Amino acid sequence: MATAAMDELTLVVPLWGSILVALVGVAYLVLGSRWPRLFDVLSMTVLGCTAGLQASEWVPLWQPLVIVAAGIVVGGLAALFRRVGHAVLAALVLGIILAHLAALAVGPDGFARYLLFQVSGGSAWMPLRAPDLTCDPVLAAGLAGLVVGATVAVLRFSFSERLATSAQGAALVVVAAVHGIEALRAAPGAEPLADTFPLTLSAAWVCLVGVGLAAQRAVTGPLAGGEVLLEQRLARARREE
Repeated sequence: MATAAMDELTLVVPLWGSILVALVGVAYLVLGSRWPRLFDVLSMTVLGCTAGLQASEWVPLWQPLVIVAAGIVVGGLAALFRRVGHAVLAALVLGIILAHLAALAVGPDGFARYLLFQVSGGSAWMPLRAPDLTCDPVLAAGLAGLVVGATVAVLRFSFSERLATSAQGAALVVVAAVHGIEALRAAPGAEPLADTFPLTLSAAWVCLVGVGLAAQRAVTGPLAGGEVLLEQRLARARREE
């Protein structure tokens, strides 16, 4: 009853915001393996801010202060304990991916609406349409993704870096494109594109992940070759001395 009485917020992203998000996504796709620590810390900071947003309803402090503090703490821990932070990030990314794929396979019943956040001191709230974790296939896929993501981060760290940044970058580009198209549409009350073309958007995301993996290999390949060549020249100079 209390939830039904609250006003519902609608997330409206302006066109310039969609362009900015798309540029950040392209940076993740292309430069993810060039500066992996930077992108890991950035992602974990955003994750910490999201957790602070949720926790701000139960912490008797100013809401922005809780959000910023949580982001700084989580991002700082990810920078200090980089491999642990990346393993957590990779597990979450792959868990979310497999949960979404399982939800698409289940159909409309595979998704549910969750309370994303409530504005401090008010009654406005924002729902989030996400995989329904009470559905057994979706829950099983999400848990399997957590385990597989953490395992890949431990056993194949460099590949995990590329996969995590490519997946996040592709998701940002797709989300930015969806919000940009919806901002340009003349019918604001039309059904969201995510509900109308879920399989098309999923296919676009998978293709972009592949593009990101190839782009990162192209970016880091010459760098790795240059480092090997430099080491060979230094070794040759030492022998000549």
